[in-house]
Amino acid sequence: MILLILLCAALAGALAVGAGSSVQASRRANGVQHKDKHQPQPIELVLDLSASLLDSGMPITEILDLLGSSIEQCRVLRSVARCLEMNLSWDKAWEAAPAWLGPLQKALLFAHTTGAPAAALLRNTAALQRREHTQKVARLGAQFGTRLVLPLGACALPAFIALGVVPLIIALFPSM
Repeated sequence: MILLILLCAALAGALAVGAGSSVQASRRANGVQHKDKHQPQPIELVLDLSASLLDSGMPITEILDLLGSSIEQCRVLRSVARCLEMNLSWDKAWEAAPAWLGPLQKALLFAHTTGAPAAALLRNTAALQRREHTQKVARLGAQFGTRLVLPLGACALPAFIALGVVPLIIALFPSM
């Protein structure tokens, strides 16, 4: 019985290791870099800081320069600020920016083209991003629960049969 339990535990461990190594191998084959995947993207922080700086009366180019020099993941914003200072078009200036800065680009475009205050828009966009992040984490948590059922079932069911059902059957038939 103990041998069966150990066998189930070894099988589950082998499945977990095999699944992890196949995911890493597929990432390497697809060219996905490991450190970029796990580096946090502080879009909510960037949006809130931009809103506060806009409220204080700072121009957009100075805001972008300040964010680019203060936040490591936003260094590209310094080049965006330089491009805007050289009167490059808005879309050309933002070409080098990563996709996760898209909400900032859209909100600041409104302020840049109309001259209207966009601090409330930036704060609303930050709240929306936080809500989407919370929903994504909740969805991933639910998926984790469903993915955990198969390995637990593969280990718990044989152990239940070996420790619960088999001794009961043996106890029912003492003449065997």
